[in-house]
Amino acid sequence: MTGVLLLVVGSLALYGRATVLDEEAFADRATAALAQDEVQAEVGTRIADRAIEAEPALAQLRPTVEAAVSDAVKRWTFPAHFHDGVEAMHRSLFSGGSVDLALPGAAADIRAAVPERSRALALLSSDDPMLFHLGGGALETRLVESAPTARRAATFAPVALAGGLLLLVAAAFRAPTLRRGARRAALGLALTGGVLVAVTSVGRAVVLSSFDTSHGDAVVGTIWDSFLGDLRFWGLVVGAGGVIAAALFEPGTRGASRRLLVRALTPCGSAGRLARAAALLVLAVLLVWIPEVPVDLAVITLAGGMLFVAAAEVVRVSSAR
Repeated sequence: MTGVLLLVVGSLALYGRATVLDEEAFADRATAALAQDEVQAEVGTRIADRAIEAEPALAQLRPTVEAAVSDAVKRWTFPAHFHDGVEAMHRSLFSGGSVDLALPGAAADIRAAVPERSRALALLSSDDPMLFHLGGGALETRLVESAPTARRAATFAPVALAGGLLLLVAAAFRAPTLRRGARRAALGLALTGGVLVAVTSVGRAVVLSSFDTSHGDAVVGTIWDSFLGDLRFWGLVVGAGGVIAAALFEPGTRGASRRLLVRALTPCGSAGRLARAAALLVLAVLLVWIPEVPVDLAVITLAGGMLFVAAAEVVRVSSAR
């Protein structure tokens, strides 16, 4: 289990380095989310609200302001402004500066979309609009302050991955036979993929549960999938690969998979029983709070079991010929 834990931690850290800590990759994924209509609508609403907040006289001209902002957001130049703003915000986050998401150059596009004779043209600020500021609340402040520490900790991702793999190899050599040891290591990889899928599924559901509108769900879900959708995909790939490899290395006799499942559900020792109790408690809470998550995980687990049985049957038939 320690090897699986190290693999999970190392995988999360390595993925975070590639998608979140890397400035260009972070900006690219954020800009990709902007292609969705719901995200564009949310960005336009924030820009219009901030413009009216800065100049209350624009409240009477809200339809004109919203139309101009909407036109500017849909222009082909806007993603470049957004990309530049996200990059600047990312640099500030890890350099200790003020973490603001401003959109350089967007003000000119917004003003250009306002009718020439409209009074809103004189009232709109020529300063670049700002979507939000990070660090306003206690939680946001702690997250901002921990960003440099997270970047330093992520550098140990290769060490964690190497340590996890070495522990799996060591566990394989302790098995009665090399084939069973190889299956044990493969099942460890399958469990690693399963944990990654579970983490992304539970995290997404918990985040979305804090929004009570379909629009908010759509916006946050799009952003989540843009940054973490690939992690779930690779978790499924690693899990499926581990299951197939386990069946290829040691398919076992008929009914072996059922006995393996029974042993997994009835662990020996205090630590195993406590882990099972904790897992059941988490599942019970999720069933009441977010019932779709346990259903999703159960379907994925069932699919993994079917994949193992199918691969094992293919190996047995091939060996019998």
